[in-house]
Amino acid sequence: MSRLSRRELIRRSVLLTVGTGIGSLLAACGGGGDQTPTTAQSTTQAASAATPTPQPQVSPTAATEAAASPAASPETGAWDDVIAQAKHEGELVLYDGHGGALPSIGFAAEEFSTDFQIRVDVSTMRASEALERVRVEQQSGQAVADVLTVGPTTVYQMLQDDFVQPVGDLPGLERVSQDVWVHVDALGAEYRENAVWEALQFYGILINTRLVPEGEEPRSWRDLTDPKWRGQIIMDDPRAIGGGNYFFTVSLKEFGREFQEALAAQEPVLTRNIADSTNRVARGEFAMMVPFAFGLFAQVRDLPTVKVIIPEEGAVFALHGISIPKTVRHQNAARAFVDYLLSDKVQRNLAENFLRPAVDAAMEAAPPDVRDLLSATLWGTLTDPTAVQSVIQVAQEIYPE
Repeated sequence: MSRLSRRELIRRSVLLTVGTGIGSLLAACGGGGDQTPTTAQSTTQAASAATPTPQPQVSPTAATEAAASPAASPETGAWDDVIAQAKHEGELVLYDGHGGALPSIGFAAEEFSTDFQIRVDVSTMRASEALERVRVEQQSGQAVADVLTVGPTTVYQMLQDDFVQPVGDLPGLERVSQDVWVHVDALGAEYRENAVWEALQFYGILINTRLVPEGEEPRSWRDLTDPKWRGQIIMDDPRAIGGGNYFFTVSLKEFGREFQEALAAQEPVLTRNIADSTNRVARGEFAMMVPFAFGLFAQVRDLPTVKVIIPEEGAVFALHGISIPKTVRHQNAARAFVDYLLSDKVQRNLAENFLRPAVDAAMEAAPPDVRDLLSATLWGTLTDPTAVQSVIQVAQEIYPE
């Protein structure tokens, strides 16, 4: 067997977890429900990833001491000390709660590992599962995750249960666009303090151009209730935290319950596997996917059978971020990684994958087709994380099991 380069080993380790089932395009969650995550092991273990390995454990005392280390300022060389200590720690465990639907997370893990010689172990799952795993780890004193991807709802729940720590003063934060901060600050100061928000995810409608003739595309979100689309819609499940719930929340506020009841009468197929849903629309199994995360479009844009529609009301959008649990084993590596998501390299990759990067320079450097799509009018987003559970209850009433 030929000797693989270290970069290739890293790439394979990350892709084994982030890309499970990209198969035809991407992979995310297990079919129709929350995915059982596959945790990447070390780069030398990647080739045998099919053999499960026990999660590492740490004593509560050691973990608490690691988390309690003072947050270093990026000034006067202190940030260099953080990087040096991160390299000494040599490892980072990342929970990707986007379910593999954000390719840039895998890219960031691979590049960070290469640039800093720090092994990155990635587990992909839905946001609800990532949150629950971290909650159990923090309550038991057996910390595993050093960082996890988050949205406002996840941060809210971590704050409520007191198992998130402030990200501290990071060099990259001064580069974040005011266009992003305005949405963060609308949630409250604690959302600025306890996460790094690296991008905005936009949601529209993905159509199969062979099943939706030109001129018959939905112009408004309301057009989804047209009887001709009955049985032809696949929809991200609004009963779980994710894009489907964002769409449900915004449309419930703007159109009222009647709209969602009319949409439910269309008998949409509910899914929690948005990557597979993209494939199914591309193959012609469904006429459209609602809502469609723009971050998946890079995987299908060259196919002649698909097209993204931005309804006249605008795109639903969501803040994408990353947080550090209160107790972690690799404190410095965690801080180095969350800052790395604001680097030019990662921000450009986010834009290339049709996410609105937090740094304006990356947006300005994006290809014209990307800038055009990301210049969409914004319809709405989640503005009250405290109301998520009550909204989910309404979704469960309208879309019973």
